[in-house]
Amino acid sequence: MQKNDDIRKFIDGIFSLISSGQLEQAEQKCRSMLSNHPQNVNLVGLHGATLLKLERLDEAQHTLHKAIALESGFAKPYEDLGHLLLVRKQPEKAVRKFKQAISRDGEQASAYSGLAISLAQLGRPEEAEAAHQQFLNLSPVDRALDDADKLLRKGEIAASERLCSDYLRQEPENTRLLRMLARIATDGGRYIEAETLLKRIINLSPNEYLPANELGRFLVEQGRFPEAIEMFEQAILLDDGVPQNFRLLGDALAVIGKSAEALTSYQRALRLHPGDAHALAGQGHMLRIEGNRGDAVASYEKCTKLQPAFGDAWWNLSSLKGYQLSDEQIETIHEQIASERLSVDSEIAMRFALARASEARSDYDTAWREYSLGNALKREQINYDPVQTEATHDAIVEQFTSDLLGRATPQANSRQTPIFILGVPRSGSTLLEQVLASHSMVEGAGELPYVQMLSSSLGGQRQDKLRYPDVVSELTGRQLESLGQAYLYHSRVHRKRNLPYFTDKMPANFSHVGLIHMMLPNAKIIDARRHPMGTCVANFRQLYAQGKNQTYDLIECAEYYLEYSRMMDHWQEVLPGRVLRVQYEDVVADLEGQVRQILDFCELPWEDTCLEFHKNTRSVNTVSAEQVREPIYTDAVEFWKHYESQLEPVRKILAPVL
Repeated sequence: MQKNDDIRKFIDGIFSLISSGQLEQAEQKCRSMLSNHPQNVNLVGLHGATLLKLERLDEAQHTLHKAIALESGFAKPYEDLGHLLLVRKQPEKAVRKFKQAISRDGEQASAYSGLAISLAQLGRPEEAEAAHQQFLNLSPVDRALDDADKLLRKGEIAASERLCSDYLRQEPENTRLLRMLARIATDGGRYIEAETLLKRIINLSPNEYLPANELGRFLVEQGRFPEAIEMFEQAILLDDGVPQNFRLLGDALAVIGKSAEALTSYQRALRLHPGDAHALAGQGHMLRIEGNRGDAVASYEKCTKLQPAFGDAWWNLSSLKGYQLSDEQIETIHEQIASERLSVDSEIAMRFALARASEARSDYDTAWREYSLGNALKREQINYDPVQTEATHDAIVEQFTSDLLGRATPQANSRQTPIFILGVPRSGSTLLEQVLASHSMVEGAGELPYVQMLSSSLGGQRQDKLRYPDVVSELTGRQLESLGQAYLYHSRVHRKRNLPYFTDKMPANFSHVGLIHMMLPNAKIIDARRHPMGTCVANFRQLYAQGKNQTYDLIECAEYYLEYSRMMDHWQEVLPGRVLRVQYEDVVADLEGQVRQILDFCELPWEDTCLEFHKNTRSVNTVSAEQVREPIYTDAVEFWKHYESQLEPVRKILAPVL
């Protein structure tokens, strides 16, 4: 009896490893235990299931057949073989296995779920629906969650929430229901409620890492990175054997500029799972940011060899300045694109990588074709409404009048002066930040989301539903001062040196110059501008990690440039002299003259180090990381002309600003 209890405890431990994502460790423990108990059917079946999760399909198939040979009435190995056959795209054979599992245990809900998937793939929708209904009949909570998800997708949020709440009254500690309610609250913008639900799950499962992990990811979406980091660290304390916890911690640390700490987190994830593609790519990003190009290349290359279908690694490798993909690497990318299992995101990244490889070989026709294919795929994936952008700007222009901006504004009580560098992406803002951050009184803080975060929060509690910018004229001096203090508080986490000045180079802040002026009247504002055609082409050639959704269609990108130009003209009219315009081409042609102008505008004394910005060893978290570590060069100024024959429609749109 003691012996069976020991095996049961051991199996429970393996299940815990599997649920926390530690598949390699679970498989090793199964193999170790089987050396002493080779005929234990539960261990053999669990070993087969673990091998299946690891996608070691041949080993999994052999092991599951062994479990069936030991006990032909054991249903689970048949079900696992069904899932294995689905992976191998053999749904007809999978149907037989799922039915064999059901004939041995008609109460096994998950077997009906697999059967439903197989039948659907075979084009037998009525049978698939019947199997799915049987799955839901055997699992009431799954039925509730399935129905709630369908309602949510149809936009019937209240009905979805009501259904989950009804079941929650019957099972008040069901964390799956609480998780769905948190998702519903998040989708509805009820973030405080969602956070409360996620914290309740943590209280119900204090010894499990996953709830802390989930709350951390929620906080990341809210831009609350310090709190998210605390959650990921808590998850690690609860289970330091889960690679994902270290990877998510690395991602959050990277956002707030702690690249060295992020690199350590990615490396700890890789010690647990050397083939983790996301951690390898993250490690490459941090090495790149730190200026360690050689090791960054090695990390990306290792990622492409271990996970050739992981498009992000190919894109980052090809986008390194001076790196050229080999013929063999290009052939591998083409093979991956031709395969049926490649995700859309990976194909997008690979198209951009092929475009960069073609540019390196001066094959601009092929490059443009690949950019066009990649951008078209990306545009289908994102939600961007140019009409809404124009309407938002109309509302801002209407609210931020000369009279409003001429009122006395409070002075935020701070020893730090922010320098906002704004404009359209790829207009030289990183270069300007690097120049300024080479000054002994200025710290480069990167792209900070806090102006946009604060503007979107304005009016959130009003009964009349009025939001920013419509409420801005009602803001009191005290409220404006509080907004300024909130911005300075949130930006603190990105500042390590407590210098008198710091930069914020979030491009989209160009829409919020008026709000910046009102809440931070001591701030300096610089408009980083570049030739309109060069800007649009540079954006079309760039695959961004997130945001910048206006860049994946050239026409929309050109229209966005016009919107930006319109907004900057408005600020010049209502706030004359408040914004310094710096033209990228002028900086390239006359670095010293432009730097003197910038320092004078920011009321900073001259320092020669600003001309030697490329010697600055600070971390640079941007796509221009390599460029700003080199002396000024002219290659990028007219690079867009390689594609001039493709740009006539764009030229017509941009005519007013050319």
